Amino acid sequence: MTDETDSGLFDDSRRSFMKKGALTAGAVALGTAGAGTAAAQGGGQVTVFVDDYEPGADFTVASALNDGTKDELFQEAGLGEEFDTPDDWDVYIISYDMGGSAPSLGFLMTEDVDLSAGDSETMGTDGEFRNAELGLVEATPGETGGGGGGAESEAPAGGNETAGNETPGGN
Repeated sequence: MTDETDSGLFDDSRRSFMKKGALTAGAVALGTAGAGTAAAQGGGQVTVFVDDYEPGADFTVASALNDGTKDELFQEAGLGEEFDTPDDWDVYIISYDMGGSAPSLGFLMTEDVDLSAGDSETMGTDGEFRNAELGLVEATPGETGGGGGGAESEAPAGGNETAGNETPGGN
């Protein structure tokens, strides 16, 4: 009977994994709200799922995923072959305060931006699809899009649209 109770912690379904990650992020976010400082230095790139892309919105890093959880996320989301050296990537749970009663949580992946729990930054508006099939958007934290030749984001604003349906002409 105890095995039945404990086995829920190791359920391999993506839904279960995502729910547990969101619950963990919420718990961590409660302990770190308001503790942040700007962290993205040197103009590095971050990658987020299209549903987690909120251009121009401030976000706070709730927690970093440990290596085992990162590996599970990459496997469940089919990202294993997307990144040349997956071990070089860090994955964070981020929280956007969109003015509702609960924060909007998402995953942020980066190879070259140094972040820690409690850090705050603004999601860049220069987002472009890294991989439309996987629903991955790449952006520069703090970037407004004006420095990149004036092009608007090619990713759906707000991340709630279907990938690829909102691209106005594109390059």
